[in-house]
Amino acid sequence: MRETQNAYKVLGVDISDYSAGEFFNKVEERLKTEDCDTPPTFVVTVNPEIVVESIVDSEFKQILQNSSINTADGVGISWAVKFLYNKEIERITGSDSVQKICAISAEHGQPVFLYGGMPNVVSRTAEILGERIENLDVAGYYSPDSPSIALEELPEATQRQLERAAVIFVALGAPAQEKWIHENLHKLPSAKLVIGIGGSFDFISGEVRRAPSWMCRAGMEWFYRLCVQPSRWRRMLKLPLFALNVMMLKMSNAQSSKQMQKVQEF
Repeated sequence: MRETQNAYKVLGVDISDYSAGEFFNKVEERLKTEDCDTPPTFVVTVNPEIVVESIVDSEFKQILQNSSINTADGVGISWAVKFLYNKEIERITGSDSVQKICAISAEHGQPVFLYGGMPNVVSRTAEILGERIENLDVAGYYSPDSPSIALEELPEATQRQLERAAVIFVALGAPAQEKWIHENLHKLPSAKLVIGIGGSFDFISGEVRRAPSWMCRAGMEWFYRLCVQPSRWRRMLKLPLFALNVMMLKMSNAQSSKQMQKVQEF
């Protein structure tokens, strides 16, 4: 269920117009509520790779259309909204969101669960978050052998921990993490917020260094990650494909607008 009325469509994917402040206020409102009948808020942090994948994966596109909030994670998404609609939107990345959401969770006594990542990475992330955020209740963490494993196939102890958690961070990479959330969302009785956060555990644990702040501000984080993780080059090929599709869409919209104007003049 979409939780924002104003969104910008980028190649068929709705992108929320929330600022970072508005987004975290929305998160806090959800974590404060005692309404057990309201479905969990399902957040997707959208980057160009996700949009391109949704073009060829109809199931994934349907999931993105039914999520609660789609934030602009990648700088390419912010560029696309500016290019198509001449509107500025703030980036809300998975990496930046984890600690902030954990702080809100700790403030309101809401347990969190960390799902995904390599075993040593997710365990270290849980340890670091517990050290940095006072009173944080980490219900548990788990690194699945397969990204598609169903909730019922997990160890019983892990299932109980997931069932207790109010906030669940899923780090399986897109589209696997969004598909896992979609498949298991209704099986999580205490969940109030579930968010796909990609490789955020790698950054928090120190397994992968994040780009310097000046590169993030300049929109060059993708280049830094390619330099430190050359194996990402295949994924990076989606970036020019995304940009090309966005430019073609604008050209098509402009042509349609001209044709409509001619019809009206006639």
